[in-house]
Amino acid sequence: MSMMMKERMEPGELKILRLLKARGGQVDDSRYWNLDKGFRGELIFDKWFSGLPGEWIVLHDLLLDHGGSVFQLDSLVIGEDRIYLFEVKNFEGDFYLEDGKWLSTSKNEIKSPLLQMQRCESALRQLLKSLGYQSPIESTLIFINPEFTLFNCSPNLPILFCSQMSRFSKKLLKRSSSSGRLNSRHTLLAEKLCKLHIEKSPYERLPEYQYDELRKGIVCVGCGGMAVLASKNFLGCNNCSYTERVEMGLLRSINEYMVLFNTNSCTSKLIYDWCGHTVSIRTIQRILSDHYLLSGRGKSTCYLLKGTIIEPKGRNDTQK
Repeated sequence: MSMMMKERMEPGELKILRLLKARGGQVDDSRYWNLDKGFRGELIFDKWFSGLPGEWIVLHDLLLDHGGSVFQLDSLVIGEDRIYLFEVKNFEGDFYLEDGKWLSTSKNEIKSPLLQMQRCESALRQLLKSLGYQSPIESTLIFINPEFTLFNCSPNLPILFCSQMSRFSKKLLKRSSSSGRLNSRHTLLAEKLCKLHIEKSPYERLPEYQYDELRKGIVCVGCGGMAVLASKNFLGCNNCSYTERVEMGLLRSINEYMVLFNTNSCTSKLIYDWCGHTVSIRTIQRILSDHYLLSGRGKSTCYLLKGTIIEPKGRNDTQK
């Protein structure tokens, strides 16, 4: 049975671009859709792998650094006798290989995903060696989209197409059943890799944006629009009729503000403005009091994420 040691989360860049897009921010649509499509492909892989029997330790979306070289692993699976590295691509359309180059049918060259995977494998092997592990690594480049075709592809390349995944799962099951059981050494390796994971990717490309430039209101979960109105206890969308409790929509909106502006604090007046005056300031204060930590008094009152450490001001600190 699989043990999930690190779940896959929506990439921080994609999350911010999604929030900006909903509020009318300037977003590179091509970048956004590529990230979104890649993430959806990875989720399809996750669902497929979670249905496989066998004993594995699974770590998704590891961002690691070895010797100053940062590399990202879509999915790393620890088996009894080897480590599996899966690079997942959600490409679609027709491509072909020519002298080691990856080309579309319109002759546009793309970066080789195979070379990308090989570099990650090399960096991972060096990192594992530094941690005292010599486990063999088996890497596989998976094209998860059934609408993808790669011509001139040698069967010897470590590439797996959507149509081959059922047979590949049987191969993995056979290996798992013939191997021994995982032990504490495997678990310890997974824990070490999780501790080495870098939370913020250095590859993020975020547009500049200001608070005043973004639309104010509550974003509808159902359609992504902002035609949300409030009744006593519920929020309702005029576009798609989606409804949810006021508390849930307000907490989501507060979280969106904190993510976009990289902060762990807010005021009731600010959130009242951020939500487009959709919810009364008294309701906002009540919900903030229930879920956040109250700090300060009077005009300096604000709400902090619970667990935030409030640094005491020293004698020489200047009140801002």
